[in-house]
Amino acid sequence: MDLFSHALLPYLIGKSFKRKKEEIIAFVLGGIAPDIDIFLLWINYIYPNFFLLTHRGITHSLFFGFFAGMIVLKLSSFEKIRNKIQKYFDFRPIISKRTIAFAYAGVLIHLFLDYITTRGIPLLYPLTTQKYSAEIFFYTDIYLTVLSLITVIYLYKKPGQTNNAPKFLIIFLIVAAGLGAFRISEKTSAEKYFHNTGIRTYPTMDSSDWYAVREDNNRIEIYEYDPGTSPYNTTIQRLNIVPDGEKPDAALLAAGLLPQVKMFKWRAYTVAINAEFKNGTWALEYYDPLQRSMFRDISGTFRGFSRSFGSLNVTVIGNDAVVS
Repeated sequence: MDLFSHALLPYLIGKSFKRKKEEIIAFVLGGIAPDIDIFLLWINYIYPNFFLLTHRGITHSLFFGFFAGMIVLKLSSFEKIRNKIQKYFDFRPIISKRTIAFAYAGVLIHLFLDYITTRGIPLLYPLTTQKYSAEIFFYTDIYLTVLSLITVIYLYKKPGQTNNAPKFLIIFLIVAAGLGAFRISEKTSAEKYFHNTGIRTYPTMDSSDWYAVREDNNRIEIYEYDPGTSPYNTTIQRLNIVPDGEKPDAALLAAGLLPQVKMFKWRAYTVAINAEFKNGTWALEYYDPLQRSMFRDISGTFRGFSRSFGSLNVTVIGNDAVVS
């Protein structure tokens, strides 16, 4: 979900239940705390690793989310930061057992909102890196984003309206529930259309447009579902080898040890590999065929960006693998 929804929902809940100001502040700070992971992205560029130091990574778990909430609450209590925010809001965060609890409650709301969107979050990390997702909403839902943004601006411009928080909360929940119910209905229709319980469906920005994936050890089948039709489908070999007959097993094993490859597989919907052997060197392209299908209709410039974003190239010579 978007930053506005993550901040707005805890605020409206806190105001509706007439919590103390410092508790609401902690609630809101916890609601946005997991997204501090955007400040961790540079670590993976300097030192590639598989510690999920990425967006929707380590801080989007039940365990590390608690510490993310604590860190944001503590940083916000620093005088310099507090004074800057106080220019725009009545902002006086404090640290106590109750505010820590409210901050973690905000984190839990954040995790739930991200759980219902596509790609999911590693809720149980560090016990497992598995991502959990209901696959109902797209990564960011445009309707909820617009509703949240308008509400935030309105409440900021007219602070006296904060007493009407219960009404705004009801509106937000009704819209979110209505959108969710519609998407679940469309998701169910898409799954029934393909008559296969093994197929996985994924939402797009268009609430009535879905993608479905069926895969086995050799092939990945991708379908687009637009109510009652499937206007697009493609079948991809999970491993495409050139020239045919060469055995890339050792190269794939060496490449699979790279943290960049582990991270790419973790982020992707599904993974296919193009493997080419030439002059004693393997050139491996890991790519996400579902993401590539989703971006197939965009313009040339953005298509190139999406192609590079959804793929990873690795060169393997002997047992040495490097990202190229």
